[in-house]
Amino acid sequence: MHFSLVVPCYNEEDALPHLLDAVTPLLDREAGADWEIILVNDASSDRTLDLIMQAHTRDARIRGVSLSRNFGHQPAVTCGLAFASGEIVGIMDCDLQDAPEALIALYRRVRHDGYDVCFAVRRRRQSGWLMELCYKTFYRLMHGLSEHPWPVDAGDFSVFNRRVHLAILALPETVRVLRGLRSWVGFRQCEIPVDRPARTHGKTKYSWLRLLALALTSLTGFSYVPLRLASLLGLGMGCFSLLLGGLFLFNRLFPKFTILSYWIGANPGTTTVILYVSIVSSMLFFCLGIMGEYLVVMLKELKRRPAAVAQLIIGDLRPQPSQVVLSAPASVQP
Repeated sequence: MHFSLVVPCYNEEDALPHLLDAVTPLLDREAGADWEIILVNDASSDRTLDLIMQAHTRDARIRGVSLSRNFGHQPAVTCGLAFASGEIVGIMDCDLQDAPEALIALYRRVRHDGYDVCFAVRRRRQSGWLMELCYKTFYRLMHGLSEHPWPVDAGDFSVFNRRVHLAILALPETVRVLRGLRSWVGFRQCEIPVDRPARTHGKTKYSWLRLLALALTSLTGFSYVPLRLASLLGLGMGCFSLLLGGLFLFNRLFPKFTILSYWIGANPGTTTVILYVSIVSSMLFFCLGIMGEYLVVMLKELKRRPAAVAQLIIGDLRPQPSQVVLSAPASVQP
């Protein structure tokens, strides 16, 4: 297969027909007949799976994988990659906020210009100011804290060649964030600026809670700065405690030397102890919270569970060698 397009779908009965109508003619024009679209049904509760089967009946190059339960967006993308067989692989969402014309532009940079990876950078989003602020803050935070270059304002919308595809699949972790893994593997990468319009079909599946979970997974998976920050905070609080203890002792021995006009002998200890305990406790809980997030990731990795379980395969799909997806189809559609 020359080109494989992976599209995660969760309750996308409204958007899916529009996506196929828009993308299919462009793929015929650019890649000829040698392409496939892999629609990953993330245990949708609407008619998404039925629409995938109908689309496959009309065109056998439209194929599908249905997961055994709702695993989430990133595991669905991982599952689609595990079944993709193209020399060039693309990833886009079903909601058409990423324009099909932009997909072709990404594809051309990889096929004709010799790049291994080409990803879209979002110049503008048609979203609320608070959401826009959170996105900008997150990407710039990750760019500054990540152990490797993390592209600013770049999501999963991308196209890459087979050696990048296999390198990503070979990575052993089960807690996966594609945009982080894609930048971590390196190779020759480029970007294309795009505008991201508001969604016109269906509703977004990324709630604030899911976005926060994705941000925490990205931070703990690709940066060790928070752990080092926890250590520095502990060291700083220890030094601060020693300094404060020395000042209090000096104030006790020499009353004329006050700390912010406060003499410790006037009210022995009450206010000082309360403030001090509050500061220390907040720092301790903050550090414990950081370490707890890393422990969650470590626990998931130690269990070595796959990112997703493929329950149903629609079309002629064979999984690539990978341990991140468990393929246990109940039936295979011809």
